[in-house]
Amino acid sequence: MKLNYTGLLLALVGLLVSSCKKQQTVFNNPYLGGKSALAIVTDQQQVPVPASGAAGTEVTITATGLLQYKDKLNFFFNGLKGDIVSITDAGIKVKVPNNASTGVTTFVVDGELIFGPIFTVTGKMNIDPTYENTYGTNGPVWKAFPIPLSSNLMILGNFTNYDNKGAVRPINRIARVAVSDGSWDRTFLSGFGANGTLYDMAAIGGYYFPIGEFSGFGSQGNMYGITRLFTDGKVDTTQVTTYLKKTIFVPTFNGAVAGGPVRSIYGVGTNKMIITGDFNFYTRRTYNKNSFNNKDSTIVDSFIVRRIARLNANGSLDKTWRFDSTAVGYKANLGKSPDATTGFIRTLMDKNSNIFVYGSFLSFDGTPVGRITRLTSIDGKIDPTFNPNGAGADFPIEWASYNAVQNKYIIVGEFNNYNGKPSKFMAQLNADGTIDNTFTPKAFDGGVPQFVKMLDDGLIIVNGPFKSYDGVMRNGLAVLTPTGALADGYNNIGSISGPLLDVYETKTRDNKRALLLMGSFNNFDSKPKNNIVRVTFE
Repeated sequence: MKLNYTGLLLALVGLLVSSCKKQQTVFNNPYLGGKSALAIVTDQQQVPVPASGAAGTEVTITATGLLQYKDKLNFFFNGLKGDIVSITDAGIKVKVPNNASTGVTTFVVDGELIFGPIFTVTGKMNIDPTYENTYGTNGPVWKAFPIPLSSNLMILGNFTNYDNKGAVRPINRIARVAVSDGSWDRTFLSGFGANGTLYDMAAIGGYYFPIGEFSGFGSQGNMYGITRLFTDGKVDTTQVTTYLKKTIFVPTFNGAVAGGPVRSIYGVGTNKMIITGDFNFYTRRTYNKNSFNNKDSTIVDSFIVRRIARLNANGSLDKTWRFDSTAVGYKANLGKSPDATTGFIRTLMDKNSNIFVYGSFLSFDGTPVGRITRLTSIDGKIDPTFNPNGAGADFPIEWASYNAVQNKYIIVGEFNNYNGKPSKFMAQLNADGTIDNTFTPKAFDGGVPQFVKMLDDGLIIVNGPFKSYDGVMRNGLAVLTPTGALADGYNNIGSISGPLLDVYETKTRDNKRALLLMGSFNNFDSKPKNNIVRVTFE
């Protein structure tokens, strides 16, 4: 008997479709009535003609579909509107506006945009082609230290490779380089270098004194935060005899910190230095004392020394400065420094060797202060001539700069007021700590400035995760006048991908004014640059 499944199958399909229809819900199309995509076609990889130029340059960019939007089309250079000169079937000609910066171009019609190619804006600040450090470093650069009576710089930080010269043997956190072009000096014999970050250095009495967050340098250990080097980069060592009459070699500089790193060092005369940082103790070693079981033992003497100390060139603590020999100190022994503060601090030295202190603290040595104070060079106590005449900053100060030529300070951070006067995120101070009313900061948008540097001519470099300054796109880097306005012509750098940590005024190889910018970044002006770059600065 032959069975016919066709009718049964059709009946089942009909029931299934009917069942689905009963469960189906019909929705309106959410995109009905929306704007049609712009008919503009361009290539982001194309090269504008010309590929770069200063404000006022007329630039041609190839694109199709522009004519139908002729009456409502706008064109932007990195967010700043340009003046359209002409529009054709083949493209657009537009003039680079004042204050434009390097970045992506955009076509905008009624709020809709099409991205164009990157255009490089030139001006008074440009990447220096004579600087030979092509690859930068593989870690942050904290400091450029000018070597006295020399044409070299010492580059310090937390890197193990400089310009790819440390690929085989690491260049650990210190490199001597030529001022003229940044080339690495392989005759500097730092050996294994430092085993932790180097923040700063001083040259005193024919020696170098690097400081930071390290416990060993070269082949030597038992040094914490500071040591002494010969000018060729080797650790200065001395021979000592232990309790059991063994001969060993140890660092000649007999002193170290505990509780935190040393962050800054300042030479004082020919045989002293001031160190500042996060430390709470200063230590000194004795090698010829016996232990309880008559074996060799290194005895470590500790003194309570909070955040700031003055030292002699051999590493001994200078107890005539900021130290009370009669106060009860560590383990009930006599001698300790004043309490300083428990808050975050950074420091600067002015041209009179006074120490400017700033950060997040609300008191210093027991005296209420508004996150800012100054210590005298004479005794290290609070300087009564530095008087902000008010509450100081109402929130932490992130970074400060002092320029001896201008004899002024500039501070940046999270604060909104200084001495009760509105001064959002930035303020310029006179030498006595009062606010400089000739400087008026403008609005930062998108982030708080975290670094600032005042140059010898009064111009100011500001860096941070902000997007604009005074309504003008700046993508993390701005150059300001001494009054707080954007400096005219210094408008071409497109972006920087991370924080600056130091700016050093220098010259190019052909003797033009330049700035060496250092920090923790991997991109500068839309170009790969790792932690160090030099720019011409007209």
